[in-house]
Amino acid sequence: MPASVTPTRTDFIPVVLGGDIGSYALIREFHEAYHIKSIALGPGFIGAITHSKLAELRFIEAYTPELLLKALEEVHAQHPSKTIVLVANTDPLIETLEELHADLPEYVSCTIPPRAAFDAVCDKGTFAELCRKHGLEAPRTEVVHLAGTEPIAPSAIPFPVVAKPAVSAGYYDTLLKGFKKVYFATEQAELDELWQGLRASGFTGDFLVQELIGGDDTYMDSLTLYIGRDGRPRLLGAAQVLLEDHAPAMLGNPVAMVIREKPELWERASALLADAGYRGFANFDVKRDPATGREVFLDCNPRMGRNSYYNVAGGVNPMEVLVRDALDDTGDEVRIAKNPALYTLVPCSLLRRYVRDKALLAEVDDLIRQKRVFDPQRYAHDRGLRRMIDVELTEKNQFRKFARYYPEATDTSF
Repeated sequence: MPASVTPTRTDFIPVVLGGDIGSYALIREFHEAYHIKSIALGPGFIGAITHSKLAELRFIEAYTPELLLKALEEVHAQHPSKTIVLVANTDPLIETLEELHADLPEYVSCTIPPRAAFDAVCDKGTFAELCRKHGLEAPRTEVVHLAGTEPIAPSAIPFPVVAKPAVSAGYYDTLLKGFKKVYFATEQAELDELWQGLRASGFTGDFLVQELIGGDDTYMDSLTLYIGRDGRPRLLGAAQVLLEDHAPAMLGNPVAMVIREKPELWERASALLADAGYRGFANFDVKRDPATGREVFLDCNPRMGRNSYYNVAGGVNPMEVLVRDALDDTGDEVRIAKNPALYTLVPCSLLRRYVRDKALLAEVDDLIRQKRVFDPQRYAHDRGLRRMIDVELTEKNQFRKFARYYPEATDTSF
């Protein structure tokens, strides 16, 4: 860290699993809140982390429970007086933490939902049932079982439809084989081909077929909540998506957002999580139907979300909320991330090409003029030359990527 910045906390050390931009956001959030460095733990890291002044890199071959526990023991041996605050920000890593949570030593603080709550909320099939119970809309859904060799019946949902894995955590290895995160199908033959390919790849999990909710990327919303140890919400955040990533393996990940307030949805989502016995961070994907105006809950992720930094842009640091609940047991009142802000991982000139609503574009331009633009990659305390070159190259590559995968906005987002 810069020599001029003195740590404000010395009783804990953050250990951040993962090597992507979502992990860098957590590293930055810890530094902003407490002026401390994190340990980044994993088999590899993007340049923004590799060349960061805010992280100490620790390499392990894989995220297995055995290797993780060994690495945590080594961190403890070097910092015996400090609590390890262990965090992760991808579905597969949260799944791994669920598996080893009972075996974590007492010097590790790791706030994740109990296993039963994790299974109930994060399975997209049972999630729809929970939504209906709490007065939240969910898309019409069919569950397709890919295990075995039984013929799969044609979909009864009118085309076009969306198909995606029921549990994201179990799909990561299949993504690495070249499959997409989400599929858009206009006829049954496309689904039949997908089922055949998934089975041939060895995938034996469940897939969902869902009605397509129309609208471009700007009809997507994100909700972020943190449920404290007493079951009460501590953080409420929301943002309207402006643009999503459209590369096949990243489809649906927002890359630009503006802060919004969603009081009614926050209340119902908090009740859903509390009823399930949920604790920790949760991130909901919601889409507004342009034809009816209904707000449809698509899924819930058991983490703060790849774009957790939009909450900082809105005025609340998620890692501060976590530490105050998990370590300090403060019993804080709920904090709402509501400051007007534009969060973006892509250059503003690229973003503006995809915002078709004139009023929304005027809002974006106004936030740019007010200098209310937040990019987690760009941090005054982490502006090393090598790192900033990498960030600049990454941002320039966005122009090529969108030209290839999503040259212009569409009414379906596909």
